[in-house]
Amino acid sequence: MDLDESKFGTLDVALTEYAEELRGSGDQTATVTLGYTHSLHKSWRTVLRMLPVAPGASVLDAGSGFGIVAFELAANLPVQVDGIDVEASFVGHARELSQRLSDRGLFSQGSAVRFSEGDVRALGCPDEAYDLVLMREVLQFVPGPVQAVQEIYRALKPGGYFCVSDTDDQLRLTWPSGTAVLDGLVAAVASVQRQRGGDRQTGRKLTTYLRAAGFELAGVVVLPEAQHRVVDADDPERSLIIEQIRAARSRVVGSGAMGPERFDADLKALEEAAPHEEFRMNAKIVALGRRPSSPTGRP
Repeated sequence: MDLDESKFGTLDVALTEYAEELRGSGDQTATVTLGYTHSLHKSWRTVLRMLPVAPGASVLDAGSGFGIVAFELAANLPVQVDGIDVEASFVGHARELSQRLSDRGLFSQGSAVRFSEGDVRALGCPDEAYDLVLMREVLQFVPGPVQAVQEIYRALKPGGYFCVSDTDDQLRLTWPSGTAVLDGLVAAVASVQRQRGGDRQTGRKLTTYLRAAGFELAGVVVLPEAQHRVVDADDPERSLIIEQIRAARSRVVGSGAMGPERFDADLKALEEAAPHEEFRMNAKIVALGRRPSSPTGRP
């Protein structure tokens, strides 16, 4: 898929402006989530260039968040993109952004973008509805990931593609290493995620899930990222981590993974931590599966 780089600026400016509006409204969670996902989108442009997307294709963005990938697709090709997300607030923000970007003339003639609430395990669409399905950093939160991948298989046309990516905690390295406070809070949140059926090592299992659902493996790549960062109050990733940990308080305390006094004290220490520099290396695994054209492809 070819990307029109002249349109990058329109999308990036609109997202930056919207993030500033969210910040002004006091919606910290939405602000940091949009800022973080926008910062990751540069690497996703690399993935989009590798995808087999034809004009007129029907696309599902499963776990669409603020809709950034859907916008990029519709800006470059006349495609029909449906975005679904379990978070109603994200769906609302995506719809608002879609209207603004349409008003700015970003989308290709003949393209259409729609957003709605939805569960990747029960899409509610007809069989064989899409040519391409995208899913990014969703399966790690889904109990029964094979069920979700089987649902994607059902929704794809024979010969259609499923592009899925996720992280794996053991592909992350920082220097200096994290503090005991941060490590303890992250471990407590991860413990709750496991209790709820999630998996922080999903990345290495993606190809197995695809094969179990009947997909042919069309490719798998590792997208590395390395940077030297200043971790301070203006760092969007730090802000997102703090917001995610704060939002998980009731689940962490309720599960017994950490007592309320320690949780509150550790979160306060994390919020008040002095700025510091770090080297970080991380990687995401991207797998591409193809639904066989023959109905005999599924186990």
